[in-house]
Formats: sequence, structure tokens, C-alpha cells
Amino acid sequence: MAVAFDDVKVGDEIPSFSIQLDQMMLWMYSGASGDFNPIHNDKEFGEKVGLGGTIAHGLSSMGRMQKTVVDWIEDPGKLKKLKVRFAAPARPGDTVTFKGKVIDKKEEDGKKLVVLEVGAETQDGVQVLTKGEAVVQL
Repeated sequence: MAVAFDDVKVGDEIPSFSIQLDQMMLWMYSGASGDFNPIHNDKEFGEKVGLGGTIAHGLSSMGRMQKTVVDWIEDPGKLKKLKVRFAAPARPGDTVTFKGKVIDKKEEDGKKLVVLEVGAETQDGVQVLTKGEAVVQL
């Protein structure tokens, strides 16, 4: 059932989304995005440059954040803005949880907008995405 503006309250949390990353996901994202940087694909290279192995693409995390918001509103056309800060890398083996919380509701130019604070963290509490904001029109 679609989310209605009048039913949303400041402080509401949207359903979270969690995923456990594996190296195959990084390889697949490299193919889809065209980003073949060895820090995402070559464990030995990642270790050599001080990353401790491969790290996930930041934009793949942002894409999963977008999925989390869109799953809540059930219409990708209603997502009007999404911004995040890439705070720390996610790695194969990490379970990353994407979350959002309503921080404002407003009407501008006849549009009903909901503002969410969004972010993501690993199972160890490492903040992968911070200072995030999503604006949806309901």
C-alpha cells in the first residue's frame, strides 16, 4: 500500500534494508558501472595499498540507499532528492543496513514533501553513509 502524506509523522522510521556483501557483488557492480578500479576487484591490490582487501563501490551503497527509500514509497518517480556522504568503505563479508527517518514534512508550491535523514552502517556500527537526506513527494 502506497505511503500517504497525511499518515507520515516526523520521527517515523522507514523499513530498513540489510544485505551481506560478497566479492561477486563487487565484480558484478564493476561490470554494470564500468568502474574496474582494482581496489574493488583485486584483494591483493587492496591489501597492498593499505585498504585491507577490496572495498565496495560507494555508488553501490548509495544505490542501495535509494532502493530502501523507493521500496518505502513504492514509486521511484516520487524520490526528488538523495544525497549522502561516503564516510567509510563497506567490504565483502559486511552486512550493511540502510535506514531512514522522517525529519520534516512540508508543502511547497502545492507539493507535499517529506524529508528523511538517511544513512547506512555495518554490523559493527561503522557508518558507511552519513549526512544523508532524501526528499520524497507524496
